[in-house]
Amino acid sequence: MIKEEKVLAEQIKQVQKEVDELSVQYGGSIQVRFIRCGSPNCYCARTKKGHGPYYYLERRVSARKVEMIYLGKEKADVNHYNNYHCKMSNLKKRLRAMKKKHQQLCGAITGITQLVKTDFE
Repeated sequence: MIKEEKVLAEQIKQVQKEVDELSVQYGGSIQVRFIRCGSPNCYCARTKKGHGPYYYLERRVSARKVEMIYLGKEKADVNHYNNYHCKMSNLKKRLRAMKKKHQQLCGAITGITQLVKTDFE
């Protein structure tokens, strides 16, 4: 049981590392923006809707600074980031399940250790 706990703890570290690496590379949320060009003769000056849609990756750089990275105008430009979000969601679910199992194992090991101690006292 102790060996199983150690293996599980190592797997948790590996999955956490993968989550951290993906967060650094692709972390953030996809934003859809419609932009006004500023030209007084353009249709966007006369209507509520601007040019676009333009897709951006918005991510927090520091406590007060948000970075907007232009991804493209086509929906296909965003598919790569959508795949990331699915993968990240699955990894986080897996990590939560592994941590719960690890916690249960640690509790069982602690319980067994206490029983053994009381038997020898």
